[in-house]
Amino acid sequence: MLIDNFEADCLENLERWVSDLSEGSYLYLLIDGVFVPGIRHAFAAALRHGPISLLFETLPSCTHETQDVSPFILRYESGNESLHRVLKDCSGWPMVSALETSETQEQLFARLAAWCVVENDGQRFNLRYPDTRRLPGIFGALSLEQRGQLAGPATCWRYIGRAGSWHALEIEASGNPAKERPQKLDDSQFGKMVDDNAADEAISRLKYRGCPMPGTPSQTHAIVSRALALANAEVLESEQHLDWCGECLMRDGFGDDEAALLALAKWRADQ
Repeated sequence: MLIDNFEADCLENLERWVSDLSEGSYLYLLIDGVFVPGIRHAFAAALRHGPISLLFETLPSCTHETQDVSPFILRYESGNESLHRVLKDCSGWPMVSALETSETQEQLFARLAAWCVVENDGQRFNLRYPDTRRLPGIFGALSLEQRGQLAGPATCWRYIGRAGSWHALEIEASGNPAKERPQKLDDSQFGKMVDDNAADEAISRLKYRGCPMPGTPSQTHAIVSRALALANAEVLESEQHLDWCGECLMRDGFGDDEAALLALAKWRADQ
């Protein structure tokens, strides 16, 4: 698992939000299929009415294998227990967002699909905004105009974060369409997104080494994030960052900042 298990009332909140929708608005779920390949079939079978819309279907040469890991959207159906059972299978994975918007499913599909691939310095890559670990950092790196193009007229964009609870992006409803495809990011935006992923990348590499992960995924991420922040502040050599993060995990983060700084100084001297 990559995030904490969903809190007990997560799905109950969906029922409340759909009942509170203003006239002409809809509640959609954005699901990142890469974490449970093929789960799109379970969602499609659970729906009583509308279909799911696979965002990667607009990509050239989209295969069945690509479809099985594609992010997708669906209109939330109130009182659908089959849908709730499938959503429970997403617990522990950063793959569930909920958007309130006046757009039809076809309009929202076109808007979100336009942001699946972006370009920086002539290179194209998959923008991982359906991953709820990445979503806030990606959204924060976009310009105001780009945020409007991504969220459109949505009045609320919630996502299940690292601690298994709902969070909301700060958005302003806009009717702006995506002006170009692929969307273009400048070097500063790209750098912010890379930095935002640093702790998760370090955790992945430490897992590969067999380093134990104490506590919950959100606690592990907090420890590694602080370890990297201290390493950068104290100008630790980049090749030592990963070893220092592993040391922090073994020592449960070293307590407060003062204790962590002392521990870093001692660890550095011992290397």
